[in-house]
Amino acid sequence: MRKIFNGNAPTKESDIYSFGMVMWMLSAGVRPYCDRPHNKQLIQEICLGIRPSVVDGTPSVFFSLMLQCLDANPSNRPTASQLNECLGNWVIAICDNPDPSDLSI
Repeated sequence: MRKIFNGNAPTKESDIYSFGMVMWMLSAGVRPYCDRPHNKQLIQEICLGIRPSVVDGTPSVFFSLMLQCLDANPSNRPTASQLNECLGNWVIAICDNPDPSDLSI
């Protein structure tokens, strides 16, 4: 994220981070850090590793994938292909059995 905040072009890894933040917004129903100013201090804290807290009630398989997408080390984040495969598996599993506890990453 530091590279983007410094004006560099987004990377595939930063896109995955953004997807993780979208996942967080879906579970929380609000923007990340909506309770504080979006300023240089927040940018610095994000670069140092601050992440929004997991929302109570979020299925564990969902927050596990979300946390992987938000990993501070970009090389630890899943690729778009891995996300596609994982989400596709979830769709198939949900069609077979709508219990989210049966899902896996």
